[in-house]
Amino acid sequence: MDGPKPGKMAMLRKLRRGSKDSIPVPTERRDSFFATPPSTPTAATPGKLTFFDLPAEIRNHVYDLTLSNTVLYLPSPSPEDRKKKSIPVCGLLLASRQCRKEYLPLFYATAPVVIDIKDFDFRNVMKVIGGLYSTELKAFRANNALVLRLRTLNCTKANLDGLRRWLTHRADSLDRLPFRYEVFVAGSGGRISCFRQSREIAYYGERLARMQVKLEDTLQWELQAIVAAFDRKGAELAEALQGVPHQLDPSRRPIYGLSGGGLR
Repeated sequence: MDGPKPGKMAMLRKLRRGSKDSIPVPTERRDSFFATPPSTPTAATPGKLTFFDLPAEIRNHVYDLTLSNTVLYLPSPSPEDRKKKSIPVCGLLLASRQCRKEYLPLFYATAPVVIDIKDFDFRNVMKVIGGLYSTELKAFRANNALVLRLRTLNCTKANLDGLRRWLTHRADSLDRLPFRYEVFVAGSGGRISCFRQSREIAYYGERLARMQVKLEDTLQWELQAIVAAFDRKGAELAEALQGVPHQLDPSRRPIYGLSGGGLR
């Protein structure tokens, strides 16, 4: 996600122009291009070439370059978010109908999506998922960069009840979106702050592990992915306390929830 400042938008529905827009469903292989074949110059503009006269491979390469620096954000509901008067939208979605038709499937299927979840309150993401069109769901199912970023300040009974509602939703839902979980902590202010954060993460992990034992089997799979995210963050903080630079370890592969395709 490094690079220029990513584009932001609070609601995915802002990407739509109308309910009649058709979104081609992306295939599993990227070499079967989403772009339509090159168009031929019209009689009114003989010899004049446009962006759509380029080969599909080149147009898709341009789309991929923009997607490499684009991140969709769906922040937690807050008074600050409601006060926003405008939401930036990627310019390629507004350039023309044909450009939108070619770019939107790639956008949904490959652009990283980061959703902030505070204190296990998943109501916002459930609302957005429920409002997606079937064509949008099909495109998002191909996206392996859907991140639920957990920001936990409390672990009260009410918070855990909200988590249980999310687990039930995932167990009963047919959307099968491949979400993965990450745990967010504020930037470390030194070893003392890092130690405090490490203890907090361990506490939350223990509470969730105890909760997992009491749940029915259909809900345990999704919670296991969340517990694993807390374990990964705890290990990262422990390494920081020991002065060991955190590196990506192939053995620490992200665990996806059951609705996202089962354990990986």
